[in-house]
Amino acid sequence: MVNSNDSHSGRRRFLQTTGAATVGLASAGCLGATSGGSDGADGSDGSSSSTNSASSESSGETTITWWHAMGGNLGETVDALAADFNEQSSGVTVETSYKGSYDETLNAVTSAIGAGEAPELAQIVDLGSRLAIDSGAFVPMEEALPSDRIDWSDFQDPVIDYYSFDDTVYSMPFNSSNPIFYYNKDMFEEAGLNPESPPSTLAEIREVSETIVDQGIAEQGITFANVSWFPEQWFAEANVPLVNEENGRAGDPTEINLDTDTADRVFGWWADMHADGLYNHAGVGNWGAAQQAFLNGQTAMWISSTAGVASATAGAEENGFELGTGYYPTVGDTRTGVVIGGASLWMTRGLSEKKRQGLTDFLLWLAEPEQQAFWHQNTGYFPISDSAVEYLEEDGWFDENPNFQTAFDQLQETEQTVATQGWQAGPASEVRTIIQDGYVSMINSDVTVESKLEEMKTEADDVLQSYIQSKGN
Repeated sequence: MVNSNDSHSGRRRFLQTTGAATVGLASAGCLGATSGGSDGADGSDGSSSSTNSASSESSGETTITWWHAMGGNLGETVDALAADFNEQSSGVTVETSYKGSYDETLNAVTSAIGAGEAPELAQIVDLGSRLAIDSGAFVPMEEALPSDRIDWSDFQDPVIDYYSFDDTVYSMPFNSSNPIFYYNKDMFEEAGLNPESPPSTLAEIREVSETIVDQGIAEQGITFANVSWFPEQWFAEANVPLVNEENGRAGDPTEINLDTDTADRVFGWWADMHADGLYNHAGVGNWGAAQQAFLNGQTAMWISSTAGVASATAGAEENGFELGTGYYPTVGDTRTGVVIGGASLWMTRGLSEKKRQGLTDFLLWLAEPEQQAFWHQNTGYFPISDSAVEYLEEDGWFDENPNFQTAFDQLQETEQTVATQGWQAGPASEVRTIIQDGYVSMINSDVTVESKLEEMKTEADDVLQSYIQSKGN
């Protein structure tokens, strides 16, 4: 159990010296993501990692192993949380172990389950939820955590809804993010644009890009990583499910909606932006290259995860310009909202009573307002509960850090629909790869957007249906 003698000063020192002071590619949200994208998309670029760095001597203690996908500054923040818990805990030690990108971590967990060596606690990427449920290897959190010790209604609706299936919370939300728009206010002002009025639609982004490039202020207008997470968000904003079966929430999906007007508009805009020299293609899954192109002044605008707010703010200051943030741009006039990205925490089945109790204590502690505030301030991931938001507001955090406020306001204004709840499918990673590789074909060959979308749909539909068949359904 955790005693009441909290050591808050250590965490505050960490915030001052590490949080917004580190400019790391790994700290952008879905950045931990793999080529599948999502805060996909929100891990790291693998440039730095921590393995069991928060472990302690545990003679006679119950040890909880936590496998995660947070590298760089994110991993340091994970270790700081575990170390703080260990200092306060009596009889329970949490050991952290970095397993690489989201996909690498998911693969490691899957292999360990098959070998009977699974960790007690696993961080699993958002779109890995259906695969985790189908594995039968995890206890639904709503069953694992005592109802008299946790109030699920305190969690932010978009966050808790994402990780709920059949009205049951299956995992503990941890690093939750969504995408936002970043821009260089100095470049906007130099171009004669209003630095306090960022573009809000794809058409407006094109107009601003043309102005910026025509005046020679930047090489290209905008950059963002080629990850499927971003098109998925444009579908959600347009209130169009990405797949059938209520976006994969009512059952295993069999079709992807790439034969829609939304798909034509998104991929047509994206391909045209590249063809006209207005979009900087950083590469498939290359969050870091996109971030650096923006911070180095190669582009005036950038789309990324909210989890990059801390590092982007520090990077802008280091490179001598004022950073602005805005809501995720929409395809047209419809703005429904964005989908949660990142990952959540899953409790393995079959734990001993001591391990289950120790893990329960840790998860309940991790969900407390102060720990959530610490995680948010050092990364940009959302505080997942209303009580954590109140904690931050009382401390004046959002007033002093408006770029963090942008992301949170966007979350609050998201309508809860089938589209914004986010899609789910067992072979989600494969489908995302099809989408990302499909865009590369659009810009590197003579294939038309329309014909490539037809090909992508056929391939993705086959993958979705093959997964169902592999389950024997």
